[in-house]
Amino acid sequence: MKLAAQERKERIQAGYKKLMLAAAERVICRHGYQSATMDEIAREAEFSKATLYKYFKNKGEIFLEIILQYIEEIRSELITISQSKLQPEDKLKEIIHTVVNIQSKKENIARLILQDKSLHDFLHRIFISIKEDKHEFLQAKKFFRAKREEVFGAACKVINEGIEKGRFIQTSSVLIVKYVRAMIEGLVYSRFWEEKRLSAQEETDQMFRLLMEGIATKPLQKGDTK
Repeated sequence: MKLAAQERKERIQAGYKKLMLAAAERVICRHGYQSATMDEIAREAEFSKATLYKYFKNKGEIFLEIILQYIEEIRSELITISQSKLQPEDKLKEIIHTVVNIQSKKENIARLILQDKSLHDFLHRIFISIKEDKHEFLQAKKFFRAKREEVFGAACKVINEGIEKGRFIQTSSVLIVKYVRAMIEGLVYSRFWEEKRLSAQEETDQMFRLLMEGIATKPLQKGDTK
């Protein structure tokens, strides 16, 4: 009985936390990171400020949770795809679609990170600078790096499987994943300026076709520069 009650309490708390994070995302996207306040986030989530502070100490913690939630969503999806029984090329296409789709849904946050200097500086301090020594930030950095490595590893596993089965060319899986990731990130940012947008599936189909077919009319020979 106690176990069931505890599980129910945890589900309720997880639901509350999800509502707070969604509200914070809306507020931050609406006003920018610097101008967003805990008061407004609490109002947007329809919770008291005291309740909000039970879950998060400040808006920095809230935004970190949004970022970590995002990377965990991608990690979970990519692990599932990499372990599926699909053929390697189908796994690769599904990975591309998953990441493009998730990033499209988080486009406002991606735009904010690109354009909001205060938010960019905050994330740089947490994930890149070695000066930040607060325990919660160190834990967030450790969690983020671990999850990012899992994402990269799952993608490399799919490429290596394709190489072993003769579906992909013999080359570095790390190199392929590096450039596929760069293509996806570049696509997300370029969508900011496009008046007419394709769906995530259409973008995936185009990117996948170019990856698999290439753009050269004939293969380059070693040493060719033109």
